[in-house]
Amino acid sequence: MKVFLPIPYDELSHCMPRAFAARGHQTRVFDWCERLRAVGREQMERELIESVRAFTPHLAFCRFQAPNIISPAFPTALREIGCFSVNWSGDVRDPLPPWYLGAAAYFDVTSFTNWPDVHAIRAAGYRAEFLQCGYDDRLYYQPDRDAARRGAVFIGNNWLTFYQEGRNRIRLVQALAAALGSEFQVYGQCWSGLVPARSVGGSVVQPADAGVYRAARVAIGWEHFRRAGYASDRLLRATACGCVVVQSRYEGIAEEHPYVIAVDTVEELVHATRKALQDDDDATGASSARHTRSQHTWSRRVEQIERWMR
Repeated sequence: MKVFLPIPYDELSHCMPRAFAARGHQTRVFDWCERLRAVGREQMERELIESVRAFTPHLAFCRFQAPNIISPAFPTALREIGCFSVNWSGDVRDPLPPWYLGAAAYFDVTSFTNWPDVHAIRAAGYRAEFLQCGYDDRLYYQPDRDAARRGAVFIGNNWLTFYQEGRNRIRLVQALAAALGSEFQVYGQCWSGLVPARSVGGSVVQPADAGVYRAARVAIGWEHFRRAGYASDRLLRATACGCVVVQSRYEGIAEEHPYVIAVDTVEELVHATRKALQDDDDATGASSARHTRSQHTWSRRVEQIERWMR
């Protein structure tokens, strides 16, 4: 099968065409983000359509998460050649912007990493499916068995109260810094001044965060939103690197991540983190890493997409 991938193409997304290729498919990537910057929207879309007509794919797996990137002309061109089209969003826009509903009329499947948005598209009469994030196991993996690991880390930006869980994020970072002292580090933007300087690790960009996770014994996760099915792909990256992960609970976490410690409150998170550090248990992190590699690479997501086409 020929698979066309109009996606922002960077070091973290190289695994997506590789996953399709590993399943025996011929792939072609169109980095619309780079072309948009280089030639503008209208010319980018013309090139996009020309690429589709030249390649004649059977499947287009697209990632458009903002308005005014494409017009209906692009998905119409896919439909004209009989190409099955999917538009996937790996993030949350709250509330769901109206343009998603407009675009859903032109794609065969609109897909999200959270269930409320799936239900919203279905309620409008269009096909929508849940597709969790995947990750790159060439970038995120366990360290050597004898590698030293210590402390707990939280990687995430502080956007104050802009997002639903922003206030709780601040509370948990301050509570962890107070409870764990030098055993805790926070990485991301806008944390300086909110916790002691010894707890601020600074900014870290992907995939450099792999080194932070591989050096830590425990990783903390607390999402901006409480939504069924939704977790940042940081959860995959942390588990893949063998951390014991303490994570804010979402509907479905027990099935997706049976070795992750799910909590409901900041107080529970601090208690669970302290206990995980005291237990000095590498086996849980190793089991979590094996499970993540088995169930959450992009190859498993490709299998799911293939089933949509049957």
